[in-house]
Amino acid sequence: MMRSRVQQRPSLLASGLLLVMGMMWGLQFAMLKLAARGGYSEPAVLLIALVLLSIAFTALLLLRGARLRLDARLLVFLLMIATLGYVIPLIATLATVPVLSAGVLSLVACLSPVAALFASVLMRTEHVAPRRVVAVALGLVSVALLLVPELVLPEGGRTFWILVALLVPLCYGIESVYIARHWPGGMSPLQVVTAQTIAATLIVAPLCLIWAGPFPSLGPDGPGLPELGIAIFVIAGVVESLIYLWLIRHTGGVFVNFGTFISLFAGIAWGIVLFGEAHPATTWLAVAVLVLALGLAGQGSAGTSTSKRP
Repeated sequence: MMRSRVQQRPSLLASGLLLVMGMMWGLQFAMLKLAARGGYSEPAVLLIALVLLSIAFTALLLLRGARLRLDARLLVFLLMIATLGYVIPLIATLATVPVLSAGVLSLVACLSPVAALFASVLMRTEHVAPRRVVAVALGLVSVALLLVPELVLPEGGRTFWILVALLVPLCYGIESVYIARHWPGGMSPLQVVTAQTIAATLIVAPLCLIWAGPFPSLGPDGPGLPELGIAIFVIAGVVESLIYLWLIRHTGGVFVNFGTFISLFAGIAWGIVLFGEAHPATTWLAVAVLVLALGLAGQGSAGTSTSKRP
């Protein structure tokens, strides 16, 4: 193994893929809500989705004539990214959903770029340019414009649960930087995401079965809107997972986390289209600030990245 320095400059293609990925994330939130309205608990949806994602990724892998190789080093890598990408965030989300509002959870999740920024500095994987720091700050301002009014409501007893929820962006931020630094040589994004999803399913399945409760049975008319929601959730998951790993591979572990900002506002848009939700003027001001943040993030602002290559 030797160390090389790779110039990471987000291109127009990377910025476009980031937008698609964020929209898919937002769509998944809406589909989760649609499935829950049909009687599916969140753990049940996640377990079904993980199983279907594992099947979908495996099928794509077989169609491409590829296969998974396993060795001790790869198992450690898969254990890390499955734990950081699924297990800990899942447990933290399931624990805090009954206590915290969706707005607070969305705000907390959007801190993952900050976690990735600090993780990249600590792991020395990327030289973080000033424009990215400003972009992160503007992204947080846009989130604050949307969610601070909810945070200042006089509700007590939530401090502990907010600290638990902070595990979600912390894990996501570390995961993206860890993947960028320790990408297994000779493996494609499809191979990595297939192995990660299967590993996560095996780890998470017992936990989901404990929390999921009874699964709703199909009515006489067959699958309905809840099942359609799960199907779209899985399709969006395939698209966003492949884009996520492609972006990490080609732009590093910081840029990809800006997708969390897009997903927040994409979720708002999907809510308006699918559920008729309405939002105040501060929401649209936040969208304008977000556009400025993404513009700064995409103007060749990444410096260099140090990574291990075979």
